[in-house]
Amino acid sequence: MNFLVLVFFVTISTTISDRNIFSGGACGGISPVTRWMRTERNDSIRMNVDTSSCQFENPPLYFTSITGGVGHYLLTGINAIYEATNYGFIINVRSIDGANANTLMERSAQWKLQWVGLQS
Repeated sequence: MNFLVLVFFVTISTTISDRNIFSGGACGGISPVTRWMRTERNDSIRMNVDTSSCQFENPPLYFTSITGGVGHYLLTGINAIYEATNYGFIINVRSIDGANANTLMERSAQWKLQWVGLQS
Protein backbone atom coordinates (compact mmCIF):
# COMPACT_ATOMS: atom_id res chain seq x y z
CA MET A 1 0.00 0.00 0.00
CA ASN A 2 1.18 3.49 -0.79
CA PHE A 3 0.38 6.38 1.52
CA LEU A 4 0.45 10.07 0.73
CA VAL A 5 1.07 12.37 3.67
CA LEU A 6 0.49 16.09 3.24
CA VAL A 7 1.76 18.61 5.75
CA PHE A 8 1.13 22.32 5.45
CA PHE A 9 2.54 25.06 7.65
CA VAL A 10 0.63 28.29 7.19
CA THR A 11 0.61 31.66 8.87
CA ILE A 12 -2.90 33.11 8.70
CA SER A 13 -3.86 36.70 9.41
CA THR A 14 -6.71 37.50 11.78
CA THR A 15 -9.09 38.50 8.97
CA ILE A 16 -11.36 35.52 8.30
CA SER A 17 -12.68 35.13 4.75
CA ASP A 18 -12.39 32.87 1.72
CA ARG A 19 -8.96 33.83 0.45
CA ASN A 20 -5.83 32.55 -1.19
CA ILE A 21 -3.11 31.66 1.34
CA PHE A 22 -0.88 29.46 -0.84
CA SER A 23 0.79 29.95 -4.20
CA GLY A 24 1.48 27.58 -7.08
CA GLY A 25 -0.45 24.31 -7.28
CA ALA A 26 -2.05 24.68 -3.84
CA CYS A 27 -4.55 27.23 -2.62
CA GLY A 28 -6.57 27.40 0.58
CA GLY A 29 -8.40 29.54 3.04
CA ILE A 30 -10.71 29.85 6.00
CA SER A 31 -14.40 30.22 5.24
CA PRO A 32 -16.42 32.66 7.34
CA VAL A 33 -18.77 31.26 9.98
CA THR A 34 -21.61 33.14 8.29
CA ARG A 35 -21.60 30.60 5.41
CA TRP A 36 -23.19 27.81 7.49
CA MET A 37 -26.82 27.17 6.49
CA ARG A 38 -29.63 24.74 7.14
CA THR A 39 -30.33 21.75 4.91
CA GLU A 40 -33.60 20.00 4.15
CA ARG A 41 -32.78 17.56 6.96
CA ASN A 42 -33.46 18.28 10.64
CA ASP A 43 -30.11 16.90 11.83
CA SER A 44 -27.51 18.57 9.60
CA ILE A 45 -26.19 21.86 8.27
CA ARG A 46 -24.05 22.68 5.24
CA MET A 47 -21.54 25.12 3.87
CA ASN A 48 -21.04 26.14 0.25
CA VAL A 49 -17.33 26.93 0.03
CA ASP A 50 -16.25 29.47 -2.58
CA THR A 51 -12.78 28.73 -3.99
CA SER A 52 -13.05 30.94 -7.08
CA SER A 53 -10.26 33.26 -5.87
CA CYS A 54 -7.84 30.34 -6.36
CA GLN A 55 -8.53 30.28 -10.11
CA PHE A 56 -8.12 26.51 -10.41
CA GLU A 57 -8.08 25.34 -14.02
CA ASN A 58 -9.76 22.02 -13.13
CA PRO A 59 -11.46 20.70 -10.00
CA PRO A 60 -8.63 20.15 -7.49
CA LEU A 61 -8.37 17.66 -4.67
CA TYR A 62 -9.97 19.39 -1.68
CA PHE A 63 -9.14 18.75 1.99
CA THR A 64 -10.94 20.26 4.99
CA SER A 65 -10.68 20.60 8.74
CA ILE A 66 -12.66 22.51 11.33
CA THR A 67 -11.82 24.36 14.53
CA GLY A 68 -14.13 25.81 17.10
CA GLY A 69 -15.08 26.29 20.69
CA VAL A 70 -18.20 24.14 21.01
CA GLY A 71 -18.90 20.66 19.65
CA HIS A 72 -16.72 20.69 16.53
CA TYR A 73 -15.08 17.47 17.74
CA LEU A 74 -18.49 15.73 17.56
CA LEU A 75 -19.03 16.44 13.86
CA THR A 76 -19.16 13.83 11.16
CA GLY A 77 -19.03 14.61 7.45
CA ILE A 78 -16.46 17.37 7.71
CA ASN A 79 -14.14 15.61 5.25
CA ALA A 80 -16.85 14.52 2.81
CA ILE A 81 -16.65 16.82 -0.22
CA TYR A 82 -19.75 17.16 -2.42
CA GLU A 83 -20.17 18.74 -5.86
CA ALA A 84 -16.50 19.70 -6.19
CA THR A 85 -15.72 22.10 -9.04
CA ASN A 86 -12.82 24.43 -9.74
CA TYR A 87 -14.96 27.20 -8.15
CA GLY A 88 -15.95 25.49 -4.89
CA PHE A 89 -17.53 22.57 -3.08
CA ILE A 90 -20.15 21.70 -0.45
CA ILE A 91 -19.82 19.98 2.92
CA ASN A 92 -22.69 18.65 5.03
CA VAL A 93 -22.14 17.98 8.73
CA ARG A 94 -24.09 16.45 11.57
CA SER A 95 -23.24 15.70 15.17
CA ILE A 96 -22.78 12.26 16.68
CA ASP A 97 -24.51 13.53 19.84
CA GLY A 98 -27.81 13.78 17.91
CA ALA A 99 -27.99 17.60 17.95
CA ASN A 100 -30.72 19.02 15.72
CA ALA A 101 -30.19 21.69 13.06
CA ASN A 102 -31.13 24.52 15.45
CA THR A 103 -28.43 23.48 17.92
CA LEU A 104 -25.90 22.98 15.13
CA MET A 105 -26.59 26.49 13.79
CA GLU A 106 -26.03 27.94 17.28
CA ARG A 107 -22.75 26.03 17.67
CA SER A 108 -21.58 26.89 14.14
CA ALA A 109 -21.07 30.54 15.14
CA GLN A 110 -17.78 29.33 16.63
CA TRP A 111 -16.69 26.93 13.85
CA LYS A 112 -14.08 27.89 11.28
CA LEU A 113 -13.69 25.70 8.22
CA GLN A 114 -10.16 25.51 6.85
CA TRP A 115 -9.73 24.14 3.36
CA VAL A 116 -7.00 23.55 0.82
CA GLY A 117 -7.21 22.58 -2.82
CA LEU A 118 -4.35 20.83 -4.62
CA GLN A 119 -4.34 21.18 -8.38
CA SER A 120 -3.48 17.85 -9.96
